[in-house]
Amino acid sequence: MSADGAALSSGRASAALPLTAAGLFAIGCWLMLGDLGIAMRERVALPSGLELLRRNAASDTTTSLLLATIPAVLSVLLVPFIGYHSDRFRSAWGRRRPFLLAIAPIGCAAMLGLALSPVLGAWTDAALGAASPGARVCNLGWFCLFWTVFECAAISAASLFTGLVNDVVPQGLLGRFFAGFRIVGLSLGIVFNTWVFALTDHYLAEILAAIGVVFALAILVMCATVKEVCPPGQAAPPPGGPRGRCTLLVPRAHILECFSYRPYLWMVAAFIFACVTFSPFNTFCQYYAQMMGISKAALGGMTAYGYAFSIASAFGVGWLADRYGAVRVSAVFMGLYCAAAALGYLAVRGADSFRVFYMAHIIISGAYFTAASSMPMALFPRARFVQYNSTKDLMVVFGNILVSSAQGPILDLSGHDYRLTLLSGAIFALLAIICLLRLLRLRRWPAEACKV
Repeated sequence: MSADGAALSSGRASAALPLTAAGLFAIGCWLMLGDLGIAMRERVALPSGLELLRRNAASDTTTSLLLATIPAVLSVLLVPFIGYHSDRFRSAWGRRRPFLLAIAPIGCAAMLGLALSPVLGAWTDAALGAASPGARVCNLGWFCLFWTVFECAAISAASLFTGLVNDVVPQGLLGRFFAGFRIVGLSLGIVFNTWVFALTDHYLAEILAAIGVVFALAILVMCATVKEVCPPGQAAPPPGGPRGRCTLLVPRAHILECFSYRPYLWMVAAFIFACVTFSPFNTFCQYYAQMMGISKAALGGMTAYGYAFSIASAFGVGWLADRYGAVRVSAVFMGLYCAAAALGYLAVRGADSFRVFYMAHIIISGAYFTAASSMPMALFPRARFVQYNSTKDLMVVFGNILVSSAQGPILDLSGHDYRLTLLSGAIFALLAIICLLRLLRLRRWPAEACKV
């Protein structure tokens, strides 16, 4: 039997679905449509949000606070809550889709509000009169409200989407499926950076509204077409669930149970360091490029070329992750990024050197994300995946809060020395490598961790 045939056989056993090649293709297409909505946040919403902040002359501290810290703090409450309850929820629509159906319209409404935030800011400023802090501050206040709601919806949707994929896709094909999802996200990034990014100068409100509509419609159509079946051995838990004191709206046992397996600390640390490796540069790369004298059109073109390269290599990286293990391949790419970031910190001094590092950043980080997409599935027990994955997400959020709270003030105090984002990337990448190498020595999860 071929490797793919074995994977299909494994998928039948694990998902209790008569999956054929045509069935897998159909599931993949609908899941990719859902991923299109999920990808709107990173590929389109973030750069558009940065442009809106730039128009309101937001400082680095304000940018970091509004785009990262505040949404992260609030998502601390949502991610473990949704992960815990979706693992235990049973309905005719499955356990993930009902939550996604509720989240998608909320995210859409938030983006529509964000599109109207300049109008609402002007109205608030006029309504407050002499007591108004100014139109700019009012605009930023509405931005903070709507962006936070969208971020909470998008982060929760991404967590549930990962759980849905883990439920319906055969284990041996996860790397290639996530490679396909990466291609969808990267293709969206190419379209945005090539044809849409420059239009944000004149049509920013329309673009923000379109983001919300696509986000909601893609997720809703996916929920209507992907049939979710509870895997064997995951029957509904006893009424009432685990007892104990509540932490962040879930029983404390939900979190403590995950950390009762000691190597889970290494797993969580690896994901935390990987997240904060890329986030500082990703947050401020538009400002960095502007300081280097690179136009918005040129930056969009470089981003599109980098994404195109990542698309060409996505299935190859996904195959490597399936063949040699997601942890091992991720460690290799993280090592390459550590070297690139360290060299960039020492060598980036002008537009030409920035272009070189920026392309290396997109290509290597893209390869890492493709390889690491299936890493949670390789590390966490399938039967209780979202419980362990959402707890991991919670810890990653805390790490992101710490870094994002510090990066803005540090950059403001340094006189906007954005090379520091490269230095932090090299340091955190090294720490992530140490954790990934430690994970390579881990054994399988104990049998009791896989029981519902």
